[in-house]
Amino acid sequence: MSLSSVNVVCRKCGSALFAMRTLKSIRDTLRPSHGRCTVCGAMLNPGDFTVSVERWNNSI
Repeated sequence: MSLSSVNVVCRKCGSALFAMRTLKSIRDTLRPSHGRCTVCGAMLNPGDFTVSVERWNNSI
């Protein structure tokens, strides 16, 4: 899985109220490249990946 940034912003003034990271599935991450490595072009199988999650301290 990959992390993508999500920002909560005030519509009126544009101030960033909150920033967070969300998880995306491997399948969703590979979709833009049609399941291929963007460097060498190899086909990538979402089932071949392992996922680990670690705590990350972010001082926002």
